[in-house]
Amino acid sequence: MERPNIYKYSDYRIFLKDMFNYKKKTKKNFSYRFFSNKAGFSSTSFLKLVTQEKRNLTNESISKIAKGFDLKKEERRFLENLVFMNQAKTNEDKNYYFKKMTAISGYTKTNKIEKACYEYFSNWYNLAIREIVIFGNKKFTSRDITGLLNPKVPPIQVEKSLKMLERLGLIRKNGDSCWEKRDKAISTGPQIRSLLIANFHKEMLKLAGESIDRHPTDQRDITGLTISIKNDSLPEIKERIAAFRREILDMACNETDSNQVFQVNIQAFPLSNKIKRKKKK
Repeated sequence: MERPNIYKYSDYRIFLKDMFNYKKKTKKNFSYRFFSNKAGFSSTSFLKLVTQEKRNLTNESISKIAKGFDLKKEERRFLENLVFMNQAKTNEDKNYYFKKMTAISGYTKTNKIEKACYEYFSNWYNLAIREIVIFGNKKFTSRDITGLLNPKVPPIQVEKSLKMLERLGLIRKNGDSCWEKRDKAISTGPQIRSLLIANFHKEMLKLAGESIDRHPTDQRDITGLTISIKNDSLPEIKERIAAFRREILDMACNETDSNQVFQVNIQAFPLSNKIKRKKKK
């Protein structure tokens, strides 16, 4: 049985569960009691409660777990950042700990693609460039693309983006040196995927706000509704938005001569807390 590679995990609880099972199958007499005694936990059920999401970890308990599982120094450092990323409450904190994870050499060697995926969704222009390259004669250079992006992005950043898009298999050049867009899915663990999506939406919401000053009204559409509803009406609103999104996507897919990239944002979010209604006696 192969020892679990901690650098392949985006959820520390799954790693702890897998590592315990590995130790149990490869080491005679390994048990929750054995682990607790070695790690220095007074409770034999602590590790089990953590894997069941009934307990969180602290710096102290992380050190004990690293000792109980014989983790190397770099593995222990990665586990610490993985734990704090998983337990973080804000997207800002999640990004902070994820960046510390990606700076560890073991992670970089194991997850080159996942690190690139993080970069892909963290900058709005990566998605725009993927669309632009198939315009016109499909032979755009980094300087050509710089002239089209709004707001502007330096050619050196565009060149870096093009190389990353090729590395991820999202674009490629054919035999005629023309760019082609490839419909390849980007696969990451659920924890990282959630972070990527949050980063993407924050980038696009920021651009939406800036576009009010950057673009005249005939080149944009930013409108909104402030309404009062019952909270259980939200699923129906989300389904209607999803249907509208699919309709817009179908329209875009049928375009045969695209010449501009747009971002279409649709938001629905609460502006108040729910009123707790008194139960009728």
